Amino acid sequence: MYSPTVPFSEYLQGEQLKYPELTRDAIETLKKSLANDNLPPITDKKYLAFLHSCYFDLEFAKKTIQKFYGFYSDIPEVFQVLDPLAQEIETNYKCVSIGQMPSVNTDKSERFLFVQLKDYDANLFEYSSIFKYLAMWMDHTLLRYGTCDSIIAVVDSKGLNWRHIIKLPVLLCRQMLLFLETALPIRLKSIHVLNTGSTTQMLMKIIMRFASKELHEKIKLYSPGSEEIFSYVPRKVMPVEIGGLGKSHNHYNDELYNHLIDIRPIFLERNETLNNHRMVQNQPLILENE
Repeated sequence: MYSPTVPFSEYLQGEQLKYPELTRDAIETLKKSLANDNLPPITDKKYLAFLHSCYFDLEFAKKTIQKFYGFYSDIPEVFQVLDPLAQEIETNYKCVSIGQMPSVNTDKSERFLFVQLKDYDANLFEYSSIFKYLAMWMDHTLLRYGTCDSIIAVVDSKGLNWRHIIKLPVLLCRQMLLFLETALPIRLKSIHVLNTGSTTQMLMKIIMRFASKELHEKIKLYSPGSEEIFSYVPRKVMPVEIGGLGKSHNHYNDELYNHLIDIRPIFLERNETLNNHRMVQNQPLILENE
């Protein structure tokens, strides 16, 4: 586990203990390959994350970074306004429980992301806020715990109703699915959706028509009351509310929310950097003789 502001040299040493393939030479080669792409400033920790998520394939990592920052540019309303103290994020925290298990990750073993509704009132529910929350979670898990073998997401869809479906921003969801498929700085292994009644199945049918075959294969649905999930994730880390032996989902939700607030200055600084880069990119060309 790292301090979020730990120097890169120390961060790199810790990550190399997990993955010796993460060499400084490889990271420098990756940086040089993107030198002419006019991307916003990218930290060495982020380069390392992409090199790892792409299984140390330099060309694959280069293309993934290009796509990643393409989405940052195309969806600024999600990626360039990240603030854990924003009102919409506070509302999301009260409405949707999002947490990482186990709480402390000191090695490269799998990590588990758990999501479920806390408040079933669809008036409080906003898809864009969830996307922002998850974007901040990705930064948090990489800064605090570094890379890992894979991420497994578990979504309990209990409480989802038709009012949640009619709020679905189809275009934004389509963009975020493409981001999920092609631009992640983490290794996403699978997504497990619990309590999939008729409403959840309808929502998944709408969303998944935009998904690739590869993403389809990563998603598994479970009927209400099924305990098959514990064939894929250890019961000992799952929240008690779904039959696990871990703590309440509220504990994990509170923990992550407080961690995001702790690194708020990092998000605000990045927002400013990205917005400044966008402003420069959008400036009209000024000729010297004008």
